[in-house]
Amino acid sequence: MKCASSAAFAFLAAVSAPATVFSSDQVYSIAGSGTTNPSKCIWMQMQNFMDRAKLPLRLTYRAVGSSTGQYEFIGEQNGYKAYNEFGSGDIPVSTEKYNDLKANDIDMLHLPFVMGAISFFVNIPGVPDGPEGLNLTSCLLSKILKRDIKVWDHDEIVEVNPNLKDMLPKSNYPITVAHRVHGSSSTASVTQYLHTGCPDVWTEDLVGKEIEWHEDTKGVEGSGGMSSFIRETGGSIGYVDAGHGHEENLVEIELKNADGKYISSKRAGSVGIGAAAGDTPLNAGDDFGGVELLNKPGPNTWPIVAMSYIYLRKDITFIDDPIEQSLLKAFIQNTLLDADEIQACSKFGFTPVPEAVRNIALEGLNTLIMSDGAPTWEIETDTIKGIGQGDYYVSKKRRSYAEYERSILDGFNMDEELVSGKVEVMVKEHLASQSQETEEGDPAGEGSLRKETSSASRMYTDSDAQKLQAALVLSAISFSLWALALIALIAKKMCGK
Repeated sequence: MKCASSAAFAFLAAVSAPATVFSSDQVYSIAGSGTTNPSKCIWMQMQNFMDRAKLPLRLTYRAVGSSTGQYEFIGEQNGYKAYNEFGSGDIPVSTEKYNDLKANDIDMLHLPFVMGAISFFVNIPGVPDGPEGLNLTSCLLSKILKRDIKVWDHDEIVEVNPNLKDMLPKSNYPITVAHRVHGSSSTASVTQYLHTGCPDVWTEDLVGKEIEWHEDTKGVEGSGGMSSFIRETGGSIGYVDAGHGHEENLVEIELKNADGKYISSKRAGSVGIGAAAGDTPLNAGDDFGGVELLNKPGPNTWPIVAMSYIYLRKDITFIDDPIEQSLLKAFIQNTLLDADEIQACSKFGFTPVPEAVRNIALEGLNTLIMSDGAPTWEIETDTIKGIGQGDYYVSKKRRSYAEYERSILDGFNMDEELVSGKVEVMVKEHLASQSQETEEGDPAGEGSLRKETSSASRMYTDSDAQKLQAALVLSAISFSLWALALIALIAKKMCGK
């Protein structure tokens, strides 16, 4: 028994041992917090940066919402000492808070890096996505969210959706409204948009990151919570960053923009989102409190756009280690503000800020105050013999296998229609090969092929999930059996039996 236990311990130690052994005893870390919307973008960039570094790095980001990100960045309740090294949000720090920092001798920077659409999504059985789906205006949305309109076949909704009654599962189909909690930047953008577009219905007291919602509405936490609620609740409507909604295959509304055109954020695309970029201050250290990207003109402009910012203190010597000070600058400069690297975040539905806006951010980043001796981190793109192996070189030649696999996936054209077409062709080819085996013994084989092919591009269903779960369980069992066999072999070797 003792020998077997030792063998088991040896096995566990082997499989749990770290893949990389660092010569340095110190791990250099940076921690940020803030908006949930571009969190996947930030996490991906952090992971890629860590994979390419020689020194052991720990870059982390808590997706807790813009309000919490600002709270932890400003540190008002902590004597204006920041809880994080950087914050992030889809709304600028207000003029009031900006002036509070100034009054405490703290200069801050707004560094815009991506723009994203905020949109409304619904779960109405029978109502499709796209131009044949649900048309809404800012005033209709205001009345729905205020609970003045409580059913989907209300006369005012049907007036702009003549075919809606035929789509609904029943008459007087109830509307369930979901909203974000804990001071969401999405709430701030949506409520400001509703007030701008329909001020008589959505009054100024209903504008902000946190407002008093009607008691007959449902509060949810985070973009994930909103997507889950909409997906699981028939008749529901809610708002979320468009990339998240599209990724979850939710049905998006067609919203009337400032030019009077009904359009979805998906059809507006990056051009329609980027067109909302209005005037921004020419200095990253100026007050950004008045910047908003709502209801901007243009036939294909999406009316609810948020710009995501990194919040930095201009003086970052509050970070004790000079290496971590310059590490923070290097990470932001070479990922979130790099014109090529930030393009990878487009797969999450985000559009890089225009070049002129990015240049404002880069110029602001170069004004950071750091301690003497803070090293300069460099990026190796093309091979630099010898020098590229330096401690402070982040090399695109140094990769983990996981990062390599991610880059392969990123290399595919992720256009939805193209991908769907490729998948359908693959399924057709697979079914065709199966049909050759059944044609001789099954006269209905050709008909079965047509039936199966017609559903080749269907959505992922609960049945698929059950099959996948069963496959994973079988894989886990198989791994466990191999592990037991390996333990037995180790025991035999160690015990000499």
